[in-house]
Amino acid sequence: MDYKKQQAYLKASRIRGAVAVLILLALAATCVLLTSPSNARVLTALALVALALAGSLYYTPDYLHLTVVPDKGQRWQVRIRWRIVAAVLVLGLALSSTNADRGVVLIAAAWLCICTLGIKKFAPLRTYAAFFWFTDFILLIAIMLGGWSSLLLGSMLVAAAAHLALVTAAPSRLFAVRVLAIGVILVVFAPAVPKPGFALILACSSLVAASCLLTAWLVNVADKLHRENIAAAMSELVEFSGYPPERIRQLWETSNQQLAANWAKAAIPQDDRDRMAEWYRQNSELYLFAISAYNLEYKRIKSNLKVIRFARGSCLDYGAGNGEILLELARRGHPVTYFDVEGVTMRFAQKRAQQHGLKIDFARTKDDLRAAAQKRGFDTIFSFDVLEHLPDLPGELTFLSSMLSPGGVFVFDVPAGSTKAHPMHLNHDLNVLEFLSARGLKDRRPFSLRMPFRKEEKYVFQA
Repeated sequence: MDYKKQQAYLKASRIRGAVAVLILLALAATCVLLTSPSNARVLTALALVALALAGSLYYTPDYLHLTVVPDKGQRWQVRIRWRIVAAVLVLGLALSSTNADRGVVLIAAAWLCICTLGIKKFAPLRTYAAFFWFTDFILLIAIMLGGWSSLLLGSMLVAAAAHLALVTAAPSRLFAVRVLAIGVILVVFAPAVPKPGFALILACSSLVAASCLLTAWLVNVADKLHRENIAAAMSELVEFSGYPPERIRQLWETSNQQLAANWAKAAIPQDDRDRMAEWYRQNSELYLFAISAYNLEYKRIKSNLKVIRFARGSCLDYGAGNGEILLELARRGHPVTYFDVEGVTMRFAQKRAQQHGLKIDFARTKDDLRAAAQKRGFDTIFSFDVLEHLPDLPGELTFLSSMLSPGGVFVFDVPAGSTKAHPMHLNHDLNVLEFLSARGLKDRRPFSLRMPFRKEEKYVFQA
């Protein structure tokens, strides 16, 4: 993974996103000026939809959830639909002034619920976006033809639905053209009488067209880089494993499920460290592909870029997997040490380091780590997606923090606990903040990592 290229892309995406938002808001403002709605509820609804669409458009390159595991994107679509249902109910009822309006809101929410459940149950995964767009189209044309929405509000909703369809679909020019055509046709021909003026129809059509075209532009720029990342990862894995690309794609998609099944079959007691270590050695090839797939997701790429900023001096990655972070740190001139169970992932990391001419010290035991710490100390210790797999969390935190140089930084994930998808994650009952603070380490998390609504916290402590 070329993280300098990813960083340049994300920086440019902020500019592209800002340009797209400015164009969208300018067209929305033009539509408002041409209609001059006097109803405060309508203005509020317009503003909320416009802001939601603008925010979504701005972050399109980041939250695309581009992935080599197709069903992840489809599950994300379903989660988004339930949030839309909640927004329709809460905001729709709050902005309704009559019982008839409230009835329309309830019918719309019920329609969205039924369609979401039906599509999830009966439709193939890869067709979700098309089916969601079609059912949204039916709902919006009914609302507009029934006179329950003004042309402007209806156009804004069509623009938002078209945007969501294009974000959640696999990039396809044909699908983008169909969404654009249907969206514009809906705006031009669906409004109830009396017919609005030509200028307003043109402005509203332009709003829908801009939403489609800008979204398709951002999606395709992101997809281009994603395909380049996939090609680079595929090349490394084909050379290392000898598997054909089709087999690698299959392992990208299924390795996590196989790991969960293997863990359930092994039935290892939570306190049996030796059997756990052996299980991870035996399953390291599956982890190779699971980690590789994970590292191709933009969520993970952004996370890695953020944690790399904490690096200073000599660095250790405890549970380094495929060596993704260490390879980048070595490119940036840091002395780096790799630690993980011996297995396929370690051999892959060694092969990658050799191919790129990067010096990485590989430690196989904790005694190796202690010797390295005594020799030069570690200025930065990373440990991600690891501690939740280990039975003695207090012991691991004590061991790792003991190897920090004075002023050194310890950056790690909070153990997540067991889930259906990851039953090998152990449930630890430990207040990490209190535990490490009692040992003299200082909490150095930036404000962004302290937010209470974050699902996955990362900790930053300084010795």
